[in-house]
Amino acid sequence: METIRGAPAAESLAPLRPLLHGWNFDRERVRPALAPSIPILCSDEFVIACRDMAREFGVGIHTHLLESKVQAVVGKKRYGATVTAHLDKLGVLGPNFTGAHGVWVDTDDMRRLADNGAHIAHNPSSNMRLGNGIARVKEMRDLGVNVGIGTDSVTCSDNLNMYEAMRLAALSSRAQSPDTSRWLSAIDCFEGATVASAKALGFEKIGRIAPGFKADIVFLDLGAINWIPLVNPINQIVLTEDATSVDSVMVGGRFAVRHRKLVHVDIADLKRKAEAAKDNLMAHTEDRRDLFDKALPIVNSFCPAIAHQHYHVERYAQPSSP
Repeated sequence: METIRGAPAAESLAPLRPLLHGWNFDRERVRPALAPSIPILCSDEFVIACRDMAREFGVGIHTHLLESKVQAVVGKKRYGATVTAHLDKLGVLGPNFTGAHGVWVDTDDMRRLADNGAHIAHNPSSNMRLGNGIARVKEMRDLGVNVGIGTDSVTCSDNLNMYEAMRLAALSSRAQSPDTSRWLSAIDCFEGATVASAKALGFEKIGRIAPGFKADIVFLDLGAINWIPLVNPINQIVLTEDATSVDSVMVGGRFAVRHRKLVHVDIADLKRKAEAAKDNLMAHTEDRRDLFDKALPIVNSFCPAIAHQHYHVERYAQPSSP
């Protein structure tokens, strides 16, 4: 059987050097970062090389950190420690590090992240969509970890709706305990989606409507049903709004959406291009889709089998039994 091997670290990173060196976009609007996938799928050599390149060019480093119990169990077996502890040993954790998900981090992991000034990107919709459990966001925040709120990819979060992400962050925290002190409040979730997310991305002048900050503003129609009557703006933004009240969006002082219409995007043209791209993708992946269909029952038995193994923390709302 042919063995599948990843490319050497230097070979994988070589194309990125001229890209980072010649980055000609405004870094106050668009910033590059290195993203070495899931640590257990990367060699230590590659992770260290990413660390060094990120430091050299002053960019962020991002990885999927203990998103699933499978990653947690396999990581503990491979490293003899948690994945977070291993990354700490490699010198990866720091103010420029953001770990997506962090569902299966334990209390010691949280302290490591906080002590290193690292960040977590909490993606509640994706975590539940993929059956990965619920992150202990309140505990992370209480221990000093900066936690932003996001959606993850369209492939596992479907609508990329930040209002939904805030609402699910609040509600999922309440599925973990009847202790109200462990729940995320509306203001916790609002801050997570704004100032905390800006900090995780390395931006200092976004996330607030305040003097000296960029004019990134979402205008909501207070005549929409979600806002009748207007009682508590933060509660209604987090727990009631579903994006249907959005009238206009300003980015850096310029309108990107005005009166519910995209200013710089031709939707009809975008639809044609998206449909053509979909048809092309389907045509070129037909043989692989058949392979994936055959592999599905294998994956659906292998991954849950690992997830049923013991791990020293629990992140499912209802602990599973073998």
